[in-house]
Amino acid sequence: QVLVEDGGTVVIGGIYEQYERNRTDKVPLLGDIPILGYLFRSTSRSNDRTELLVFLTPRIVTDKLAQR
Repeated sequence: QVLVEDGGTVVIGGIYEQYERNRTDKVPLLGDIPILGYLFRSTSRSNDRTELLVFLTPRIVTDKLAQR
């Protein structure tokens, strides 16, 4: 149970994903040569994190006809 003022915002949930990527680029043929191939090759590594949050902002709506 959560109490929130009219127009106030609350976070009700969320998820996150994390990716790890390894990438190798090389010059064709030259990158495959044993020992010397390292001179014609590059390796990169990246980490990505994505987060999704769910926000809720309640608004009280009054019916003008019901108040009469």
